[in-house]
Amino acid sequence: MTPSLKIFKEEPGFLKLFTLFKQKYRSLGRVSGTVKLDEFSDEELLSVAGFMGVSPENLKDKRKVALADFERELARTPFREYSFVELLQEVLGEIILTKREEEELTLTEEKKFLSSLRAEAPAADWWWDWLAEKPADSRWIWGLYKQDPIRLQEVLLIVSSAVGSLPEKGEFTRLPVFAQKITGNPHSFDPKGVTGKLLLYALYVLSVSRGEWDGRTPQSSEEMNDLLGFHGLLKDDLWSFVTCRGFLAEDEKGLHPAWEGSVSRGSVMNVPVRELLGLERVWPAAGNEVWIVENSSVASALMDEVKDAPVICTHGQLRTAGWLLLDYLVAEGCRLNYSGDLDPEGLLIADRIGMRYQDSVSFWRMGADSYRKSLSQEDITSRIGKLDSLKCPELVSVASALKDEGKAGYQEGLIEDLIRDMRG
Repeated sequence: MTPSLKIFKEEPGFLKLFTLFKQKYRSLGRVSGTVKLDEFSDEELLSVAGFMGVSPENLKDKRKVALADFERELARTPFREYSFVELLQEVLGEIILTKREEEELTLTEEKKFLSSLRAEAPAADWWWDWLAEKPADSRWIWGLYKQDPIRLQEVLLIVSSAVGSLPEKGEFTRLPVFAQKITGNPHSFDPKGVTGKLLLYALYVLSVSRGEWDGRTPQSSEEMNDLLGFHGLLKDDLWSFVTCRGFLAEDEKGLHPAWEGSVSRGSVMNVPVRELLGLERVWPAAGNEVWIVENSSVASALMDEVKDAPVICTHGQLRTAGWLLLDYLVAEGCRLNYSGDLDPEGLLIADRIGMRYQDSVSFWRMGADSYRKSLSQEDITSRIGKLDSLKCPELVSVASALKDEGKAGYQEGLIEDLIRDMRG
């Protein structure tokens, strides 16, 4: 700082005044407006009045200073070589940008950041495009960017590499093993850490872009495990199970005795992911038709009435075990008949199944007529918007009926029809 500018640091009131000037200039984007002097002492007002060429009494009465007036007086002083903003910068020791200039600079830096990511990992453009849009659920990532953009870039590139190295469809890897392979650290993708959270978010974005997720970020541990499992990553192979009856299975040793025993006794099995991963094949003990329902009470009723039918209960949203079992059955050429609740959430589950298995699945008693027959009094108008994300054309008609009626339909009202269908 030149000696002549020391006065503004040594004279009482000027640092306080310049700080107020900075805030006003940044806010308005120009040398305009006024700042209040309510918090200034008499000594500070005396110093400012001397510079402005007015009496202290006059300044006390006004209790404010206009930025333009100060700039005008500046031109009459030995400091006229400085513009208003230059003087503030020299005295306060910082570069001063208007909020608009700061926003423009931030946007420019963010674009450079994303361009660098695109250059390093072009295969993840779908993710960089998503981040560029700044949806509400990505704010925490941009918060990390403000803290340490270099570190964030490193982690994002690790995660993009991980997403590009996911297990093939139908194959599964335990999360620590996958993390060891990608990063050399088995704990890298722990969902509680930043890298693990970013991996989950990337998988969420990937699933939404493919129409495989209902648009809500996973919140609970169960939902996080489901998302990982949907992409072939297992955090825990016991937490997820599927309920079934009437199926046989083979492992490397041949026909599996537990499955064979279940069929011979007509027993129901709750099969966890751990057991499913050890199999090579699963198929219906009788026929080629598989009957899949969302609700356990409905599944139990069907099992009671149609003794030998191959029945699966998903217990709501499909978990990893459910997807695994259906993958096995589709590989055997089975026909999947899926029936779920006729509400927005039920149709979204059906939509995911339909998108994954395409021609191998039929929606069973999920048309507009069945909906009206199963109609309840539960109001669903606040959830109707979820139907806009449906992808399967087979669900368009019933979705339209839901929008018209604004009520939920439930499987329990269709049990007799379901039993009749299964009996043929």
